[in-house]
Amino acid sequence: MIWFRYIFLALILAAAVSLISVAIPNPKSSDRLFRLYIASILATGAIICVLFQALIPTGIESVGEKVEVSETHSLASLKTESSLSGKTALSFGYLTSTDEYVLMVKRDDGGYRRRCYPAETAVVYEDAGADDARVETVNSYQIVRLNYALPIVGEWSRDQLFFNRRETRIHVPQGSIAQGEYDFS
Repeated sequence: MIWFRYIFLALILAAAVSLISVAIPNPKSSDRLFRLYIASILATGAIICVLFQALIPTGIESVGEKVEVSETHSLASLKTESSLSGKTALSFGYLTSTDEYVLMVKRDDGGYRRRCYPAETAVVYEDAGADDARVETVNSYQIVRLNYALPIVGEWSRDQLFFNRRETRIHVPQGSIAQGEYDFS
């Protein structure tokens, strides 16, 4: 990763040097103006180098994962459902099957709402009490540590979260899973 920084910095400096030769004023017209121009080019190059060192990390490492529950609903009933869909054109066609969990979740006002979750992104756990049955939407983040370094200032690091995946976790009472059906009564 460090070699990338130096190659990029060399390309920026090469572009700056090539632009200097195009935009350089005539040294015979004014010696003072020429020296001010060269000093400003050198100062700009130094500032670019320092900013480049401060903005581009010297190292990147994965330090862990963070799991965050973004949504929770009390569960009233749960069943599985499968469906087939497809299309045909001339003599070609395809079929796709979808499996999903169909839930009735309790609302705060006493009503119920139907929710469907794809079976590929849902995980069922038999770990809840009879009154604690719930469905949770969980976001998983990767924690990445970015390391930075400046010659005079020193080294520092910063942790950053990157979204990894979203998962649905369905918590049902112990013993409620029987032959593909779920019963909470």
